[in-house]
Amino acid sequence: MFARLFRVLLLMSFVASMLQAAVLNDPASAASRLLANEHFADYHGWLKYLAQRVDFASAQAGPQSSAAKQAGERLADWSSRIEADPALLSKLRGVTEWAYESPVDGSGQPFKICIPTDYDPACARPLSVTMHGYSGNHLEHSDAAKAGTGLFEVFVLGRARGGWYVGLSQADVLHVIDYVQAHWNIDARRIQLAGGSMGGGGTFKLASRYPHRFAAGRITCGYCIQEPVTNLLGFPIYATHSNDDNVVPILLSRSALGRLREGGSPAILDETHGYGHAAWDYAEGNQRAVAWAAHQVLPCSKEIRLIDFTALDGAALRSWWAELSEWGPASRPARFIVSAQSDNQLQIRLENVTALRLCLRDAPVDSSRELSLSIDGAPPLLVPAPLPEFIEIVASSKGWQLVEDLAVPAVRLHTPGGPLQVYDGSPLLIVYGTSGPEFAKSQLRLAAMAAAKSPHPAWLHDNGEKGSDGVPHWQNLYGTLPLRADTELTEAELQSHNLVLIGTASENSVVARMASQLPLKFEAGKLRFSDGHTLSAEPRGMLGLVHFNPLAPQRLLFWVAASSPEDYKADALVPELGSQFFIGADMLWVDASQRRLISTRSFTSRWVWTKERDESPLVPVVLNSYEALCYAIAEAARREVGADFAVAHQLAGLGELGLTPGQTRVADLTALFYNHAIDTLELSGAELQELAAQLDQTNAGARTWTRFVPDPRKAKLSEKLLYRVALPVQALGPFGRLTLCASKTQRRTDHQMDIAIERWLRNHRFE
Repeated sequence: MFARLFRVLLLMSFVASMLQAAVLNDPASAASRLLANEHFADYHGWLKYLAQRVDFASAQAGPQSSAAKQAGERLADWSSRIEADPALLSKLRGVTEWAYESPVDGSGQPFKICIPTDYDPACARPLSVTMHGYSGNHLEHSDAAKAGTGLFEVFVLGRARGGWYVGLSQADVLHVIDYVQAHWNIDARRIQLAGGSMGGGGTFKLASRYPHRFAAGRITCGYCIQEPVTNLLGFPIYATHSNDDNVVPILLSRSALGRLREGGSPAILDETHGYGHAAWDYAEGNQRAVAWAAHQVLPCSKEIRLIDFTALDGAALRSWWAELSEWGPASRPARFIVSAQSDNQLQIRLENVTALRLCLRDAPVDSSRELSLSIDGAPPLLVPAPLPEFIEIVASSKGWQLVEDLAVPAVRLHTPGGPLQVYDGSPLLIVYGTSGPEFAKSQLRLAAMAAAKSPHPAWLHDNGEKGSDGVPHWQNLYGTLPLRADTELTEAELQSHNLVLIGTASENSVVARMASQLPLKFEAGKLRFSDGHTLSAEPRGMLGLVHFNPLAPQRLLFWVAASSPEDYKADALVPELGSQFFIGADMLWVDASQRRLISTRSFTSRWVWTKERDESPLVPVVLNSYEALCYAIAEAARREVGADFAVAHQLAGLGELGLTPGQTRVADLTALFYNHAIDTLELSGAELQELAAQLDQTNAGARTWTRFVPDPRKAKLSEKLLYRVALPVQALGPFGRLTLCASKTQRRTDHQMDIAIERWLRNHRFE
């Protein structure tokens, strides 16, 4: 019997060794076999990533290079191990690189994971999610990762070394978390975010968008710019920052954290000095942060009695047990504040909201008792007991009404936010036109290739800072987004993907198919809108439109078209304007050659053009220089908050003139300042004089500049008296880097730049 068993084991060993040899000889074939088998779906992302590394090494150094052979051996080894043991994933322990299969493009996107050596699937474990800084990746900024017990740790990529955790970069973080939760037993109440520099900014971003998903955030030299600070009320934060940081100035986090503390939030700023932009070396602060984090637990939903949430776009509409169902009429952020009172009452305040959904099942209410809802101070609406699981609050001509189930519209409802929404993590394709002269066709394809390199709407060039592998920091690090010629797009892809469409209707047949159903036409030297408005098509005009796909109404598209083929190129202004920040425009029309903004327009929640632009005055012609425009914007901020001075800074992306005199309206400009707050700080007269001199020195010969408005040196200031300075949030970084100002009197106000600009440019008479 033992002899027979020995022969069987010997035969099995021989078969396994032969299989491994076959895999080593043809790793791509073995991986393809596993990828074709849904039984191995959990490994598809990892195998695709390893195969991509083989292709990359072969392209860079040649298929016979040592780098290509090593990558092939790695793919072969893992293919063999996985095929031999389909349960291998559940047995992994310690530190390993891994990858998931992205729903965006089917690629394998990597992350590093530390699986506790004492992991027992029967016991849920905490999870720490770390986002790297600019120029790093999941491997290069995770040297301290070690095998250990207790909690899971993951170090994410975010698609690029410099993806800024917006668009697909942010979606990557969420997809990693989803994958880890699906394959290991994670305690959903103990998932924490962490990150330094760009990763610290990413922590602010994700926590403000999904406060119900994360227990706490550890932020090292982070920044908070466009993020709605009040979304973080109640979210525990431990931040470390060196006040001499000249890369991410402490001004970029101090006011946000201070505002949270004003609201009673547990936000800690552990400030130090002497580390510059290396606060991650601040050992004492790091130790305190880690010890603090161990005690943070996400509350139960029924413990949340106050929700204050501002939505910026369609990918983040929920906070705890309240969710925006339909945006209000304005192309501005939407805010809901819901407070659970005693005696089963809800006090609700709504700003720019048409419909709000409440999950009463998870709310701190008694389902066996009648519920009273007072909305914007109106007489209460009553919900009889027993309470339904969900209720919708809907605006109507008769006021607010309650319905138990709001009908799902056939067309995806509109939400502001601009082109970034197309990059929300849904399946995505870049589709370029193939009609027209050869030069035009080549330019369209080059533009598509630039778009495919980006984790957000910008079309990226190959210049700038690169890693040792030659990939620019801001480009997708592992693979490009999928391209399709318009003639190759399948019906299934059309229905299942968000689309970036490049080319006019005469250049792109997919655009031509839907042209009659789009809300504007780009033809005969004009932009013709569905509501009868027209705009002259400049000789070098470029159009950007965010809209639902009329051929697949639940999907979004971003259509970019130009008057001249030479403007389909990397760094094009239209894609850039909607790349790193959400904007309040759905249509962008620019002078591509001069990089001047001409016009923007926006939709209501039901895709009707708003009247905001019609009612907005032209930007005064006297502001026909970039410098004058920037000074006027700073002056608007100063007057809005009643400050003595303001900081002016050049607007990113726009050319020397910025706007188009006689055509650009105030509403066209304010759409670019979507949810941009105004900070204030106090400086003595002596400090103002000194900082103004510093700015003069750094501005000399620089391509960009930052200045005080008005000039403190032309005013009669008392050296000891304190003066208030207005700082638009976009000026915080440039001003802080140039001056290293670290005023502890800095405060984040409720005032918004778009309203300030509208008020000042509408009411002031410029001479």
